[in-house]
Amino acid sequence: MSKFKVLHVIRPARGGMKNHLLSLLSLGDKNFFEPVVACPPGNMAQEIADLGVKVISIPLAGELSPRSDWHVMRILVDTLTAEKITILHAHSSKAGLVARVAAKVARTPVVFMTAHNSIFYEFWPSWKKNAFALGERLLARFTHRILTVSEALRQELLIKEGLPPDRVVTVHNGINPAPFRCEVDRLAVLRSLGVPPLGQLVGTIARLAPQKGVSYFLQAAAILCRDYQVNFVVVGDGPLRETLDQQGRALGLSGRLFFTGERRDIPRILAAMDIFVLPSITEGLPLTILEAMAAGKPVVATRVGGLPEAVIDGETGFLVPPRNPHALARAMARLLSERRKAEEMGQKGRQRVMEHFTVEAMVRKIEEEYKSVLSKKGFLPTCSLKTTDDEMPSEINHC
Repeated sequence: MSKFKVLHVIRPARGGMKNHLLSLLSLGDKNFFEPVVACPPGNMAQEIADLGVKVISIPLAGELSPRSDWHVMRILVDTLTAEKITILHAHSSKAGLVARVAAKVARTPVVFMTAHNSIFYEFWPSWKKNAFALGERLLARFTHRILTVSEALRQELLIKEGLPPDRVVTVHNGINPAPFRCEVDRLAVLRSLGVPPLGQLVGTIARLAPQKGVSYFLQAAAILCRDYQVNFVVVGDGPLRETLDQQGRALGLSGRLFFTGERRDIPRILAAMDIFVLPSITEGLPLTILEAMAAGKPVVATRVGGLPEAVIDGETGFLVPPRNPHALARAMARLLSERRKAEEMGQKGRQRVMEHFTVEAMVRKIEEEYKSVLSKKGFLPTCSLKTTDDEMPSEINHC
């Protein structure tokens, strides 16, 4: 049987969205699907090329730009036609806007989009939310599957965009747990972060942007510092870096709070933490929470988006309301005080990731959705969909 070509379209991305795509490219069934990627030049494009995947360079930016987006669309139309693409798979709303229009023009047989997080940010005016909902509703007419990384995000799209339920499918994010079971020299890690060796370490890993709620983490840290010998670390960078640094000093956290910027040694840093906190205001299903759980850390997270689908409140960690530093502080205090319970929660979290959130399961489910649509459109006989729970993508019956 000949391979089906899949064109992935993605804007510049870091963290979860990039890792999601890299997992699809590296673990996908090469006997069945041949991937091609259209993305802007840069580090991500080089990582993709290093996997042996063909990369088409496009100037796709995050913000709407009619002139640039029109240029990108023309490149994509030519690519879809010249490469004889069977499946167009767009990642994120911006890539989904330009790429799905291109797929319609090029008459690409199968169109997918993955929604990685909500586009209905609370600080947007109502007219902008309504305009996006209308646009997504129109694009959904020629989108065969919209994949969401959490069931909460799926429900949001169904309600706010009025999409057909059979076209919106949840495929939870997944990770490779193996790198997060590492043993480290904790003191060496703390030295590399500039953190004093005394006391427990509570940390968060996030892009420093409004929706991540890091400001509330700092307020909770200031509350805890009154009664606990504890240090705090913020791993990541973003537009709020300077503002958060100033807030930390104003809260009296100098010498207790440490900003590391972006780091490549996340498994080592997680291994050195005692508690992981994710104080987000809005989320899809971030990889960082899964990575912390895979590292065996008890977590404190907000009850937003897909976080309750990963964190079982009271069993693998604690869930608290968003924008509530006092609730964050109380949950962290319980874990700091009850060390044995915290350790048990961490072990249960690791087991939960192993059972429900592996990258292999994620890739298999996405490729099953590809094959389901291909079969319905007559590209595949029905028998090619027969799998067992233990089968990997390369073992699926190709007839």
